[in-house]
Amino acid sequence: MNLPEEAIAKSCCADLYQSDLARMILGDTLHPGGMALTNRLGRMMGIQPGDWVADLACGRGTSAMAVSRAFHCKVVGIEFGSGAAAEARASALEAPIRSETFFVRGDAEQPPLRSSVIDAVLCECSMSIFPDKPSAVKQVKGVLRPGGRFGLSDVTVEPGSLPQGLNNVVGQVLCLADALSVAGYENLLTHGGMKLQHQEDASDEIINLLDDLAGKLGMILAWQKVSQPTLAADQDWLRDAPDLITEVRQLVTDGKLGYWLFVAEKPA
Repeated sequence: MNLPEEAIAKSCCADLYQSDLARMILGDTLHPGGMALTNRLGRMMGIQPGDWVADLACGRGTSAMAVSRAFHCKVVGIEFGSGAAAEARASALEAPIRSETFFVRGDAEQPPLRSSVIDAVLCECSMSIFPDKPSAVKQVKGVLRPGGRFGLSDVTVEPGSLPQGLNNVVGQVLCLADALSVAGYENLLTHGGMKLQHQEDASDEIINLLDDLAGKLGMILAWQKVSQPTLAADQDWLRDAPDLITEVRQLVTDGKLGYWLFVAEKPA
């Protein structure tokens, strides 16, 4: 993929993740587990008051602002989508409870930050969609100070386990297409020069997300039958979604699909 194609792909991906569909599936935090899992990851990373934290692919800034308030730290959110970055800045200014957050429009794979100054980097449900994952980890290592921590949470997929039906927009929103296995993320971090400290299986959060999504889709489909008996061409995924949810649930049960937390440290 050449640079113009990569930029277009990143822009399309950013737009997809700020869509109403993504918000419906993943909620405002745009990842399974919501803020409870973000806070869990922050505790695993040992984020301290006054730390400088970078939140890569921060979306509308929901997690960044919550992390700043929960851990009394300063958070720089980096987001490729111009609309989401602007919305994050506006939300930070209008929030009733102040947070020390700063939002920058930029490429999360090449964060516009100085070398060796950041105490901790968060990357939630984003590494799986980065085109060049090894380069992204190298960039993370570059901005971290010696001893700094990288907190990664993402979907895990065993090679060859995804059914063809998940190569659609729903599969993209669920971060499935280019996700790695657990061993794949471990190798990605260690080969990138990071020292793996902790990892934790949070796959139950996908089941919780699917339960919530099934309820929402049931209401949408019921309303469609009343208001618009025939689905539009771009809404075919609604008809297929219940079967896809069942398939994803079985993949989680079989251990072929999961959601894991990883914490790695830049060597001192």
